[in-house]
Amino acid sequence: MEPAGSTGATDRDRHHKTHLRADGGSALADSYDVIVGGSGMSASTTAMILGKHGFDVAMIEAGTHPRFAIGEAMLPQSSMWMWIVGEYHDIPEIQYLSDANEIVDNVTASCGIKHSIGFAYHEPNQPVSDDRSHQLIPPDLPFYSESHLLREDVDHYLVEVAQEYGVEYVDETEITDVDIGEDEVTVTTDYGTAVASFYVDGTGGNSILADQLGYREDAPELETDSRAIFTHVEGLDPFDEVLEADARPGQSNRLHDGTLHHVFDGGWMWVIPFDNFERSEATKASVGLMLDREAYPVDESVKPVEEVERIISQFPDIAQHLDSADPVMPWTRTGPIQRSASQSSGHRHYLTSNTYGFVDPLYAIGLVNTFESVFVSTNLLLDAFEDDAFSTERFAPIDELHRRQLLNNDLLISNAYKSMGDFRLWNAWTQMWLGQVLFHDLYIQRHCFKFLESGRTAEFDSLLDESAPGDGAPFVTQKEAMHRTMADLLDAYEAGEVSADHAGDLMLAEMRQADWLPKHVYDWGTDRARHVDFSNPELVGKLIEWGKTDSPDRIREELFDFTVPEMA
Repeated sequence: MEPAGSTGATDRDRHHKTHLRADGGSALADSYDVIVGGSGMSASTTAMILGKHGFDVAMIEAGTHPRFAIGEAMLPQSSMWMWIVGEYHDIPEIQYLSDANEIVDNVTASCGIKHSIGFAYHEPNQPVSDDRSHQLIPPDLPFYSESHLLREDVDHYLVEVAQEYGVEYVDETEITDVDIGEDEVTVTTDYGTAVASFYVDGTGGNSILADQLGYREDAPELETDSRAIFTHVEGLDPFDEVLEADARPGQSNRLHDGTLHHVFDGGWMWVIPFDNFERSEATKASVGLMLDREAYPVDESVKPVEEVERIISQFPDIAQHLDSADPVMPWTRTGPIQRSASQSSGHRHYLTSNTYGFVDPLYAIGLVNTFESVFVSTNLLLDAFEDDAFSTERFAPIDELHRRQLLNNDLLISNAYKSMGDFRLWNAWTQMWLGQVLFHDLYIQRHCFKFLESGRTAEFDSLLDESAPGDGAPFVTQKEAMHRTMADLLDAYEAGEVSADHAGDLMLAEMRQADWLPKHVYDWGTDRARHVDFSNPELVGKLIEWGKTDSPDRIREELFDFTVPEMA
């Protein structure tokens, strides 16, 4: 099937068919190849890719841009996925987001850097001590770096770029009905109706389609049960300056040079500075409390700011850290933030990952999942248009991808909350997280290195064949078994069947036995292991040498089978 927008028009010069509404806003035309509901990062990048490939696309937004949004911290994998998607589809505007300097040059000067992931564990009425924190500093690689994204600027930019690629964008337009027919999709808004060959639902938790099709019924039950209170602040001092000198990690980067997590029994607080980069013009930071609802049930009798003050007053270092800052907007308090669905795709439609479900922002997995999903789903949709075939079965891989993303996140995050009750448990769980995230990073980096050597985007195609990108990594079976064992130990601890010390000892022992974790690089399974600084080329060299010479055969042959690029 030829895309409607492919009759001689280039990527950026297609005529918009929209006309003005009576209120002066843009209205929809009669028909499109694809209608995308919503205009968040999943929706706008999906629309942009389809526009790049010559399809006639409409993107419908109920609100307007710029607008406040959270989900601001990146990981190495989210940066890599932005780089991969931009390279794969030859869209540099997506790829800009994978590098802090490119963001400043092309997107906004209001984003920060993320050259550290830090966790500080707090106990009531006690300062943070030198053995109660963890810091991971990622390696310096030539093709990406991590950032803190001021989402109102970044999301607005992506919407504008989508329009440059020919996407017709209408805002302040509510979708009131979506009818999935055999041969077309009919989307009704409060300003009219349009038809399309396909509908992509990026409307999040307010999805009309998910409600109409019963996708919220019989959805997977999530174990994580948390709520949020968040704001943006100005004038936040680096936490490194709050800590006593002997309690600081003492590595090459400060905690303030990345995302900091204040962790305590029953919850945690994110601290995401946008002003920690010499090229940034921002003065703000994002802060937010995430609270287990059983440990911290909501108290509607007090204002959100009063609840925040009451909670952090238990922890002197958090209170001192926040005391340096002034909110620039009222604290926002939510109910439970988890959502899930029983299905994510069907005949002539699919939901984006964030519309399908969400767990909790711990570990900043959301943007990784977003771009994994964009990569997989847009390739499926492009193939469907090529074959003019839009059956339910064709899009089944999206169901499996989103299901695995959601359940993996729930396992990781729900058990993190369980481990927060005792530092020995938290230490063991955090060490495990450091190991699995490092090796999943390596697996995606491997594909990037192979592409850099060959110049062929086909180096990424094998990721499309996995139930979720990364599932083909040679350590996954052992990692998942470790997760299950450690999760069982945390359940036993919660049930009072084992002590925290005993459960922690057994969790650490699991890591000591893992042959895919190189102990000379980071001493996984040792009670005193805390920080690791991969900006040190010598440490990276030790990891690569182990991988290519001394690692188990499956790791050497299926993970370290790449040519090491120049790191400068």
